Amino acid sequence: MKFSHLLIAAALLAAPLSLSAQHSHKPNTAPHGHKAAGESHAHKSPHGGIVRTAGTLHIELVQHPTELHVYLLDANEATVTPARPTGSVMLLTTANKTSTVALTPTGDHLVAKLPAGTALRTAIVNLKAGGKTLSARFEKLNAAKPAQAKAVGAAYLCPMQCEGSASDKPGSCPKCGMALVKKS
Repeated sequence: MKFSHLLIAAALLAAPLSLSAQHSHKPNTAPHGHKAAGESHAHKSPHGGIVRTAGTLHIELVQHPTELHVYLLDANEATVTPARPTGSVMLLTTANKTSTVALTPTGDHLVAKLPAGTALRTAIVNLKAGGKTLSARFEKLNAAKPAQAKAVGAAYLCPMQCEGSASDKPGSCPKCGMALVKKS
């Protein structure tokens, strides 16, 4: 391994996260403290991903086989679409290789195209949106299944074809709430 790769890997593993942030999830309630940005605690995942705290906002990372989708969420876990967001994702693979990929705005979220054959272990999302710099660290991604991997054996889908709705048993769509229907 090259010396520069070792430095990048060390920086990735020791990347400082911003210090404590406080915010309230509901109006007229006391704010609760966060130990550090990227903390995970009882957040809904509106798009089926992993949600981490980033200052007064949240970042949701949804893993797909060839790309990562990044959503910016407000204190009520509703998607926020800031004007002209920019950013990148620093990746650490299961083979201890690092790389950085740009985030591209697409509708209400940002997309990072993964290099072919990438098996992710850690992703650090860095965003500039609405005059704020936000960062969140997502670890143990190799233990999580990419969102579309579920769809292969799925027998039930949302009639509205919502992303992440595929299931192997009957139920409700996590995105729109409609009853899942059996595939024909």
